[in-house]
Amino acid sequence: MKEKCIYITIFLMLVVFFSSSTLAQTTGEPAADLALEMVGPNNQGFITSEFVQYIYAEARGIDLPRLAREQRQVGEEVARESLQAGDILFFQGSSLMSGIYVGDGRFVVVTSGGITEINLDASTYWSGIYVGANRYFEDAVPVEEPAASLALEMIGPNEQGFLTSEFVQHVYAQSKGIDLPRLARDQLLIGAEVEKDKLEAGDVVFFQGSSLMSGIYIQNGQFVIVTSSGITQANLYSSSYWSGIYVGANRYTEGSSIEDFSANLALEMVGENHQGFITSEFVQYIYKETKGLELPRAASDQWLLGEEVALEDLLPGDVVFFQGAFLMSGIYIENGRFVIITSEGITERNMNTSEYWSNAFVGAKHYTDENLTPPPTSNEIVEKARSLIGTPYNRRGDNPVDGFNTGSFAYYVYREVTGSWLSKLSYAQFEAGLEVERDELQEGDLVFFQNNDEWLTGIYSGDDRFIIAASEGVQERHLDFHTYYSDRYVGAVRYTDAILNKSNPNTYLNHKNPVIQEAMKYMGTPYLMTGSTLEAFDCSFLIQTSFREGKGIYLPRISYRQWEVGETILPEGTNIEEITLDDHIRPGDALYFSGTWQEGISHVAIYLGDNYMIHATGEEGMTTISYMNSYWREHFTGVKRFDDLSVQLDHPAVYEAYQVLGSPYQLGGADPEQGFDTGGLTQYIYKQAYQYDLPRYGSQQWQVGMEIHPDNAEPGDLLFFEGTTLIPAIYLGNNQMVVATQANGVMIVDLTVSSYWPPRLYGARTYEIEDVTLEAVAVLTENYVGEVFHGSSVEFVQNMYLEAANKQLSGNIHTLRLGGDSIHIEELERGDVMFFSEETESNTPSFIGIYLGDGFFATLRDQVVEKYEMNDDIYWINRLLEARRY
Repeated sequence: MKEKCIYITIFLMLVVFFSSSTLAQTTGEPAADLALEMVGPNNQGFITSEFVQYIYAEARGIDLPRLAREQRQVGEEVARESLQAGDILFFQGSSLMSGIYVGDGRFVVVTSGGITEINLDASTYWSGIYVGANRYFEDAVPVEEPAASLALEMIGPNEQGFLTSEFVQHVYAQSKGIDLPRLARDQLLIGAEVEKDKLEAGDVVFFQGSSLMSGIYIQNGQFVIVTSSGITQANLYSSSYWSGIYVGANRYTEGSSIEDFSANLALEMVGENHQGFITSEFVQYIYKETKGLELPRAASDQWLLGEEVALEDLLPGDVVFFQGAFLMSGIYIENGRFVIITSEGITERNMNTSEYWSNAFVGAKHYTDENLTPPPTSNEIVEKARSLIGTPYNRRGDNPVDGFNTGSFAYYVYREVTGSWLSKLSYAQFEAGLEVERDELQEGDLVFFQNNDEWLTGIYSGDDRFIIAASEGVQERHLDFHTYYSDRYVGAVRYTDAILNKSNPNTYLNHKNPVIQEAMKYMGTPYLMTGSTLEAFDCSFLIQTSFREGKGIYLPRISYRQWEVGETILPEGTNIEEITLDDHIRPGDALYFSGTWQEGISHVAIYLGDNYMIHATGEEGMTTISYMNSYWREHFTGVKRFDDLSVQLDHPAVYEAYQVLGSPYQLGGADPEQGFDTGGLTQYIYKQAYQYDLPRYGSQQWQVGMEIHPDNAEPGDLLFFEGTTLIPAIYLGNNQMVVATQANGVMIVDLTVSSYWPPRLYGARTYEIEDVTLEAVAVLTENYVGEVFHGSSVEFVQNMYLEAANKQLSGNIHTLRLGGDSIHIEELERGDVMFFSEETESNTPSFIGIYLGDGFFATLRDQVVEKYEMNDDIYWINRLLEARRY
């Protein structure tokens, strides 16, 4: 019975024990109860703080940081003697650890043995490493605030590779639809500043480390920020590091969003530059998409349009401009922010915080439908130039239909507005004007640029702008922002009324010199090398025609032959730089130049006074008025006056007859050294003039050629007179002739006043002097144009002459050059051979061609027979060495 009582007692004691043990495992605090339930194996592989994080999330819905050091920074610190179930204890081992307090000195923590319950008071180890405790409340994490809530959700690895400010930018964009700048320094400049003691969940806090950082504020000093460990939670109050570098906080609201469509689209596109935009193309795209405005593609062209806006008056959507290596443009947002293309993509920047962008800023523009055209002007030159914007570029054009080059554009505008004929050549325009400094420029002045040896001309339109014929057509440009031109600017000139009058044909319409009046009739006539009709001609034809029609003076056709006649006013060798022309010569005199196309006399002009002249020039492509610039002064030879010249010298036979005037009479003579008899004179002149072989005696000369009525005789024809033998004479025109007389030798006879010769007139004859062999060569050559020929240019020419004229020319270019007769450039006839060099400064021939008339020639290039024009083509002009006739 006693033993039975003992068993009952033991049983009751066990019941009490197990009952009290079960009661001890239920604390009534959710976190502590769940921690006790989980005592056992650590099946989840928790570290201490992950276990605590899990308990709080499951039991209380509180999202604690993952790491113990971050858990330590949040919540409210609790003294050891005030511990309550659910508080978190912290222990400092090799790293900080955390556990769940469950009451009566006990706590649950993860150890190597699993999830373990330990008594803090009974364990010297845990008691020795205990460092404190925190208490957390359900309202400690403001999950209702979108930015703070999202920031907390993202705590963990920084998989996106955010900077601190990029994380803030992302959180605000995703949670509140607010587009913040990318960089913390830009974020700090916008929004409303918040005092530290008034921080609210979702505010952005800023810290100054090696660079400015930003994070999302949570509550009670807690904030989320990107660190080297990832997206982490820290505490502004409990961390001396973060507290020490804290610099301020801002609050952003939806009300600060931008309403301008252009600014909004620019912000939406921040990121990768998938389209490969340059800065101005991005601006162009934004404006077309949002406002339907067609801005130019280049920033420098965008700058020329719109209304300029002061920095303090900038509005969202305005276009801001910056000067780097070239002008850049971007879309303004607000508070110094703008969106622009950089090497990083489509990026947001801030002028207020960036020294680079602040220094590079040059201005801003506001665009509307009404201001996308250039501003109005009262200057007629600028107005005309602007009316031609869009006209195509054409290196050889000089009108709106064909297009312009830079020089011909200025020439055309000035001619249309003022009536003055400027040069078409830019360097000549520069030398003829009055030079002005850039800060003195006025609308209508000419600005000049130099690209290597090429000069370019623009028309100044005000505000550092100018209009020029560019490769894409006539455009308005900026002296600073179009870097191609700003790098090449060399100066500017102004054409005053006094200067313009000198190149205006109207100035000379009633000139007292009839030669000048006559020459003005041919202004603008196309230049044609060897041209001899009023439709197109060269320099010597203009002189010949002007003097013949203006004063009845007959000059030789060729310039160098003109130089041989008349009165020399300034001889060859005169240093034009040491004299004033107007002190020595007068309007209507003829100016001669050497070495322009070839050695010796090669160009002629009529002097107008004040260093201006009129001439037919290949450089300008027409008859025009020119200033005696450095080029012409360099090639100047001398001046002739023809007022007293009455002999007709426009025909080769007449010219040759003029050369032997005064030669003595010599029976049997047939050259200037011996003297001449009548038949010998005409035979000699025809040989010299035409390479034509007349019979020796007058009676024999009458037997050849074709008889014509004396009234129909033309210069160069032969008149025959009865004497002891039949006497031939050269008819000069104007009822004059040259004949060899026994009494006076070779002389001019005027049949109008002569009583001796007219009664003895027997008849007149003309002779076919055309060289049919040369014409045959030219015709055959034209048939070969475009055909393939295997061989050299010399072999090609050799073949043409052999086939067409049965002439065997040398196959060596140097030997060939020694043969035949040298021909002046103005004496070229179809079939003549032209010698060229590949180098402009060389006198060594490289290839040859066959002249086809009217400035055209054919030669072999790359095994193909090609036809070229050299009237105003400097390339060929500079490479032509000479011409020869075979």
